[in-house]
Parts: sequence; C-alpha cells; structure tokens
Amino acid sequence: MATKTTEQNEQYQEIHTKFEAYTGKEPYLFVSYSHRDTAQIYPILDRLSDCKYRIWYDESCENGNDFRDELRQRIEKAEAVILFVSKASMSSPFCGMEIIVARENNKRLYPVFLDDVEVPPAFAILLANTHHSTAENMDRLIKTLRRDLPAVAMDRLTTVGTELKRCEDNGTDITVDEGIRTICDEAFKNRKALQHIYLPHSLETIGTESFRGCNNVEEMDIPENTIRVGESAFRDCVSMKSLIVRNSCIKIGERAFENCAMLSDITLPDGLTELYGGVFNSCKSLKHIRLPKNLTILGESAFSDCVLLEAMDIPETVTKIDDLVFNGCINMTEVNLKEGLKKIGKSAFKNCRSLTKVELPASVTSISDAPFRGCEAMKSIRVAPRNKYYKSEPNKREGNDHVLFNKNKSIIIAYPASSREVQYDIPDSVMEISDWSFCECKKLNRITIPDSVHTIGEGAFCNCILLDEVEIPDSVEKIDDCAFRGCASLEKLIVPASVKELGWGLFDGCEDKVTVYCEQNSPIWDYCCRNGIRHARLEERENN
Repeated sequence: MATKTTEQNEQYQEIHTKFEAYTGKEPYLFVSYSHRDTAQIYPILDRLSDCKYRIWYDESCENGNDFRDELRQRIEKAEAVILFVSKASMSSPFCGMEIIVARENNKRLYPVFLDDVEVPPAFAILLANTHHSTAENMDRLIKTLRRDLPAVAMDRLTTVGTELKRCEDNGTDITVDEGIRTICDEAFKNRKALQHIYLPHSLETIGTESFRGCNNVEEMDIPENTIRVGESAFRDCVSMKSLIVRNSCIKIGERAFENCAMLSDITLPDGLTELYGGVFNSCKSLKHIRLPKNLTILGESAFSDCVLLEAMDIPETVTKIDDLVFNGCINMTEVNLKEGLKKIGKSAFKNCRSLTKVELPASVTSISDAPFRGCEAMKSIRVAPRNKYYKSEPNKREGNDHVLFNKNKSIIIAYPASSREVQYDIPDSVMEISDWSFCECKKLNRITIPDSVHTIGEGAFCNCILLDEVEIPDSVEKIDDCAFRGCASLEKLIVPASVKELGWGLFDGCEDKVTVYCEQNSPIWDYCCRNGIRHARLEERENN
C-alpha cells in the first residue's frame, strides 16, 4: 500500500466499498493495493463481494510498525492474495512487503494489472508463474476471477429470489440472508465443515434433506416464522446437541432429526400437535424431553432407539401412540399415560427393557399387536376398571403381576415378562394367544393352554428359556412364525393334527433339544420332516 499521509487520508476518505472488511475465522482473500487506486479498485471489490467472496482490505491509511505487524498476520491467515498491480502499488513499500510476506507463507497470488506498469525485476520473479488479469473489461475480469479464485473463500449460497437453492461453501459459520423464505431440498446436504448456521427470521420452509449429513453442526434454532421442516431435513447431524423450535404451527416432517446422536436438549413449542414418524429416531443422547401441551399424535418410531431416554410424561391431549414409538428405549423406567389416550400402536414399547409397569387409562379403545414385546423387566400391566375394551387381572399366585386381556378375556395380549411365577394357567375363556404375548418370560417353566384356544400368535413364547414341555390342545388350528424361538430348554412339544397352519422358524434356537410328538403324516409331521426337527408318534410320548 502507498505511504500513508494526512493528505492522502483526506483525499480517499470519501471513497468506500459497500461492504465491511471480513474479520471472521473463515477462509478469506487479502487485498494488496495502493490507496491511490481506490476509485478503480473498490468497484471491483464490490463486485467480488456480490459474488459472496470474503475479503479483507485496509481502508484506514494507517502507518507504523504495529500496522505492519497486523498486515503480516492478515496475510498469514488469508487463503490467497489479490494483488492490484499499478505504478502506484509497485512503488509502495507496503505492497512490496505484502508480496514478500505472501510468498514466504506460500500464499497464492492473483495479480490484476490496472495500468501498463513495468514490474520491478525483484517483483517480476515473485510474480512468475502466476495467472495475470487486467482491469480493462470489468465483466471479463470478474468472470476470470470467479473461475480462478479459491472457492473456499466464498459464501457460496446460490439464491433465486427468496429461495436458497444450493450451498457450496466449505466454511464453518454461515449466515443466511434476511429475506430468504425457502431453503430448498438438499441445499446444505453433506456440508461437513459447517458448525453454525444462522437462519433468518424471514425463513418459512426448510426443504427435504436440506441439512442432512451436516455432521458438525452443533445447534439449531428454527425461527418463529418457519412453518415447515421437510423429511430428513437434519438427519445424520450427529454433532447437534441442542434444538429450539419456535413456531407452534410448524409441521416437522418424518425423520427430520433422525440419528442426531448427540442431541440432548430439545425445546418444542406447546402448540405443536403432531410428531411425525421417526422424527427423533436414534437420538441416542436424549435423556429427557418435555412434550408439547397440545400434542395429539406420537408418530411411528418417533423416539425409537433413544437409548438414554429415562421417562416419558405423555400429555393428556395425546390420543394416539403409533407403532414402535418407544422401540429400543432400553433405559426408560417410567411412562405416564393420561386419560384421553385412545390408541396404542404395534410394538409401541418394544424392547423397553427397564420398564417395570404400565397403567392404561379408561379411554384406551385400541391396542395393536405386541405392545410390550421385549419388556423383560415388566412386572405389571394394569387397566383402569372403567375401560370398556380391555381389562387386567392379577396372576392368581402373584397378586401384583397383572396380565393384559381384551374385555371378555378371549384374547391374552401381554403377560408381564418379569413375573416371578414359574407356572401359569391360561384362563379357559381365551381363544387367542396374541403375538409375542409371553415373549421374554424367562422364569416361566410350565404353561397350561386350555382347549378354548384356536390360535397361537407369532413369537408367542419366544425366549421362554425355562419352558421345557408344552401340550397344544386339539382346538388349536394355527401356530404362527417363531412361536417357540429361543426356548432353549424345550424338550417335549405335543402338537395335534388339528394344527393346519404352521409358520416359519417355529423352533429356531431349540432344534437340537426339542422332540415334537404328533400324528404321522399330519401337517406338523411334514413340517418337522422338511425342517429337520426331531419328531415322534404321539403314542411314543409316554415312553419318553
């Protein structure tokens, strides 16, 4: 830069760029120039700023050793140097110093010639093998610089009107301009360097997968005017620790925050009425969350595999807990279900291994298959007495172990897996043993099935590891898939010819020990032949 004097200060103080020099931590361009050329240079810098380049330049006309030190530091931290070559800059000791410091620090130089100056030999050597441009044609110069300058020094946000179409910026901090109303699908997808993104108040829509895979983003504050977050919008943002959602009318798409593995602090607005499927699936650091007061639906797998989630207080406004909502919440010890809840979906609490008891309110009208499958610590499932569709009864031998049935006890839905009883006699009103109803009952040694039963559901006795003998009555017509899977102690199973429908994998995990006693040429006889299961005629059971 030219020698700074009071006279020059006065001469150039009326000439300014329309942007402030960049002072952040992202990659930027250092501009080396003479203040005598500002009238010609500043319009070029304005055009580069419009192209979203981060630019540092000096407009202070300062002097002294301290200022020289600052220039050195700015060059050392810069991504590259734009050198405006002119008669004035080539005679400036500041510009000479800047060229030398840039070369010492292996900074790429991009010379732009403003006039027909003859470059001094010392500088000509330093500028050798660099790509030279001229300022004769502004449009051509900007096009050339955009082609050649390092993209990492750009805030590369492609916008069309009020839509942000694409980000190609590899910086860690990005601010989206006020006035943007839509961030389009996949706009920031896989921007792995991004740590902080500042969204404008004007933002209304965040598109599908727009931030998916931004695995270094640390927090997200979604503005109050945002009314839609698309599917998988922040999926796989594995470093995100905090989330604030401000708009009560917002719609958050399925799997929007799935696999945000570090997410532990979530603030949702009370007006939010629905959490769609998988929205917080696999948020493995989440221990506590306060659900919105006006929430009505918990969508499928909404909190599936939130392995640190300890308790859940379901608001009284919630009418439906969908399939697999809390599947795999292995540390959840307590769930508080309020009056008003109507539907509990399939496997809603599957593998909640620490859950010990559940109380179902009178308002529940529908419970799908296997709601408590894999709840190995479950001791009691109680139903409010006024419920018109379901009931619970204590095990006759253990008054605290409540078993879940439909209202007329024709279906047994769930037996508490952690019951201390070793024997259970299924009531003779039961016609169906539903899917996974006795799954994980690891203390159960004997079970009596009455001749009222016609169906044994999928996985009904899965992992009943002490069950050693079962007799199927001749009322049973169907034994579904995996019914005795993992029954490692099962030695004797008596199956009548009435059983016509047999599922796959009935004896997975107990094939080496079990013997099936049945009628020759019956469906179960043929099944055993096909699958290599040891079997014998019914009359032989007495001898064994």
